[in-house]
Amino acid sequence: MKIINEAVELAPVDAVQPHPRNPRQGDVGAIHESIEANGFYGAVVAQRSTGFILAGNHRWQAARHAGATEVPVIWVDVDDDHALRILLADNRTNDLATYDDSALASLLQELADAGNLAGTGYDGDALDDLLADLSGGEIVPYTQKVETPTYEPHGPRPPLRDLRDEARADELRREIDATPGVPDDVRDFLRAAAGRHTVFRYDRIAEYYAHAPAEVQRLMEASALVIIDFKQAIDRGFVRLHEDVVNAFERDFPGANPEDDADAA
Repeated sequence: MKIINEAVELAPVDAVQPHPRNPRQGDVGAIHESIEANGFYGAVVAQRSTGFILAGNHRWQAARHAGATEVPVIWVDVDDDHALRILLADNRTNDLATYDDSALASLLQELADAGNLAGTGYDGDALDDLLADLSGGEIVPYTQKVETPTYEPHGPRPPLRDLRDEARADELRREIDATPGVPDDVRDFLRAAAGRHTVFRYDRIAEYYAHAPAEVQRLMEASALVIIDFKQAIDRGFVRLHEDVVNAFERDFPGANPEDDADAA
């Protein structure tokens, strides 16, 4: 076996550039997500005489997009024909690889249960699709493991007024009512929409639920004020909606925490 790596060094990001004849189109966004979650690992392989990248072109693009000023480079001293063969071989050998889908699903489910799918290149929908393929087309929804809560009284039943804070919602309703020239149907719509600013105190709601009669508990569960049956919450869309909102928030605002605003939703 002939090893042609000439040197490995941390080089300025502009010391190398994509090969102009590279036909490969990669998902730079997914690689960028991996870099944000895992850090930059590995290196790019570049031809010494030209600085053209022969392997790791999209990794380099993602690193540059992430603001890197230097990247690890493995230099190889080869002629142009040899460089093209390396370029094509690196792409093609990746294409020829396959997965043990059962092993992959098991690994992804393990990470999903721990809430650690970010940075893997997979999301909950991809895992759903993989599980459906393995089950012969039956959709097996991806969920994180959730311990079913048991609500027991820890003190006296809180008054209803303590279960929510409508200060912002009431402020908006007063503003809507005081604004002249708003048609009645529009005013009714805006007043209803102002309810979105109601802040629910879920810890106090859980305490109230523990003291409530069975029929009130059933209605609170149906409203997702408390979640006892997690599968039922998925079927009704409460949990899936939350997951979709969190995923969209993390995609558009990486590094922010959507849970910080959850009580105001």
